[in-house]
Amino acid sequence: MSESPSASPSRRGRHRGTERGDSRRGELVRVASEMFAERGYRDTSIADIAQRVGVTQQALLYYFGSKPALLDAVIDDRDGAAVAFAEELAAIGGVEAIRGLPAAARRNVSDPNLVRLFAVLVAENLPRDAVAHDHFVARYRRLRRLVAQLIADGQDAGVFDPAVDPALKAAEVVGAIDGLNTQWLLDPEDVDIVGAMEQYAEGLAASLQAPVAARRDA
Repeated sequence: MSESPSASPSRRGRHRGTERGDSRRGELVRVASEMFAERGYRDTSIADIAQRVGVTQQALLYYFGSKPALLDAVIDDRDGAAVAFAEELAAIGGVEAIRGLPAAARRNVSDPNLVRLFAVLVAENLPRDAVAHDHFVARYRRLRRLVAQLIADGQDAGVFDPAVDPALKAAEVVGAIDGLNTQWLLDPEDVDIVGAMEQYAEGLAASLQAPVAARRDA
């Protein structure tokens, strides 16, 4: 089994301290994110990133210690928003949470590099021995469980159809979002990701809602 990007303290960024140092560290993470999205993690070297930022390799390694630790920092910086968004929807719950899904598509349109980054990293980390394989397995499990819990809570409240399997529906929802993201990345002129997600969310909300009689009895 591969080592999770966050599993080893020795792989975490080592530098903490001054405002100038934090600014430089942030710039390195931003540039690494851009280059991983453009070329992939495997085909981007520490030297490539250092050269684009205008620092030495030794300076980059002072902040992060290793290339895998830099990947940790990129994932921590860029992945948090997606998981936080799913948690916010889960807290809202019910039909309103489902109708809030298009907000993710709007965010993606405003920051396509983020979507591209994770599409590339997920593809690179499909092999079990890949550096971030375990991270993405855990990430998708967490997202599916958040969606499944949202559906189960809606069923308990009598809002969602009890005949729906929360786990299966959650896998469908996460898969639909990822599939739309991929199509949009490949052909943004032809794929209206916001419109498609709005239509999907409305259809999903309608398909999840409990029959009227069941809602009256709840």
